[in-house]
Parts: sequence; structure tokens; C-alpha cells
Amino acid sequence: MKRKNTLRKKTALLLTISLGALVIFSTTISYIFYSNAIIRGAHADIDSERTSFFVIFACAEVLAAILLVMVGIFFMDMYIIKPVKRLTEAISSIEYPRAEDYDERDSKQSRLALKNLGIDSGDEMEELYRALQKFQVDTSEYLLDIRKGSWEEEHDTMTMLDNREKFEKRSKDVYPFVDMLYIASLDIVNLHVVNDRLGSEAGDSILTKVARELRRITSEKIHTYRIVDDHFLIVLTGYNEEDATSIVTRWVERVGRLNRVSDNFECRLAWGGAYGEGELDVEDIYKHADTEMYCNAITLKKQLGKKA
Repeated sequence: MKRKNTLRKKTALLLTISLGALVIFSTTISYIFYSNAIIRGAHADIDSERTSFFVIFACAEVLAAILLVMVGIFFMDMYIIKPVKRLTEAISSIEYPRAEDYDERDSKQSRLALKNLGIDSGDEMEELYRALQKFQVDTSEYLLDIRKGSWEEEHDTMTMLDNREKFEKRSKDVYPFVDMLYIASLDIVNLHVVNDRLGSEAGDSILTKVARELRRITSEKIHTYRIVDDHFLIVLTGYNEEDATSIVTRWVERVGRLNRVSDNFECRLAWGGAYGEGELDVEDIYKHADTEMYCNAITLKKQLGKKA
């Protein structure tokens, strides 16, 4: 977890360093010029030497104060003013036009303005940036729900999961604007064997079991879909690749064998995942996840075939 350096800490550090520099500078000036004034005091006018010293010392302090002000202004500009201006410009450029005026390319370009800022300062500015990003994604989700379709059009009625249409909508209106995206593609190996040997009801119960377990992990940042038949998706937003892979791996291990232990064959989940961050090509990530899933499914079928 990245260590947070708040603006308060940064300000305190700046002031500490500045005051330390001022003390060192003042001590040095005092030592050099006042010592010279004392040494020459026996052969010169002490009052004149003292006056000369304090004039030099005062000028040095004024210069040091001006330098501190310039450093402070630079600090404020770098860590507060510029990030706020960039955030303001990015937010003001975001548009959500009416449905009849909707141009996908223009809308996508304006909404990418906030994501492309990439503020990574580790302080309150980054917290504000992340909060605005989340607000943008939530707003996109909300408008997506308002603009398009009924519940039945975007959900699979058998499993109650989101369907392919909902995934395709989010792939255009939501997922391109998140920082990190992980897609896990899942397929049930040997489901046709269950249908052939135990009947379609047994096959449906397995689909229902997978769907129930998927709904348990569904959240604001984890979306689950039934794409078609025994093909499912888990889409994780805001997780790095290691964390996302760990979540999916633990879930697959927990779900385990899908059919009865007493059966003389195994029905299991095969899956593959792909990750992207920065400028996301959602379709490309999905294709990579699907390809890995099919390769793993072939390997798993061979292994289960040997056991049978």
C-alpha cells in the first residue's frame, strides 16, 4: 500500500527545512560579519561597525524572507493550484449529451480528460482525484441505466446475472474510464456430460450454483455476467493484476467441483484472465481473457478425460 504524504506533512516539512536554512544562514552571517566587527573594534569605530553589520544582516534577512516566499509560492503552485486547475479543466470538459445528440467518440474523448491527468501525489489532491474518477464512473453507470432498456433487457432471467448486452454497454460507457481493468472469462467443462448422463435439470442446477456464487462476489467494483450458455465473465475494476488474479483464483478454488462427488466424472470451471491499465482497449482485454480460458479449458478436459 502506497504511503500517504498529506499536504499538512508536506507543508510542515517545507517550513522545517526553510526555518532550518534561515537559522543556518543567519548564524553564518552573524559569525562572519559580527566577528569581523568585534575583531576590528579596537582599531575602528565600534558604532560604525555595528551599524554596518546590522545593515548587512537586515539585507540578508530580507533576501532570505523573499527566497522563502518564492519557495512557498512554488510549493502552493506545484501541489495545490496546478492540480486544482487541471482537475477543474478536465471536469468542465466532460459532457453527457442528450440521447439524440450523442456522439460516442466526442463523449468518450471528453470523459477521458479526467482519467488522463494521472495525478499520483499521494496526498489529499490524489484523494480528490480518485473521488472524482469514481463519481464519473458512477455517473456513467447511472446514465446508462436511465438511457437504455429495462431490467429484462440487461439481465439473464435464469441466473439473475447481467447479460452480454449489459457488458457491451459498460464496455463503451464505463470500463474505458477506469484506471485498472481485469476480465476473467469462465467456462464450465463437461456440462454437456452432466446433461447427457443426469439430465438437463442437473445441468441447470450447476448453472444456478455458479450464478449464485458469482452473485456473492458481485459488488460496486466487481461485475459478473452470463454471456451465453455456460460462459460467464467476472470484471474487476480498480484492482491491480495481482489482487484481481488472487480474488478470481480464490473464488474458483472455493467453488470447486460442480457436480456430485458420487459421479464417475468431474465437472469443473476453466478460466483465463487478462489485465489492462491506462488507455484501455476493453475488447482486446476480453479477447485475451477468452483465448486463455479456451486454452485452459482444453488442458483441463484432457486432465479430466484421463481421470475418467
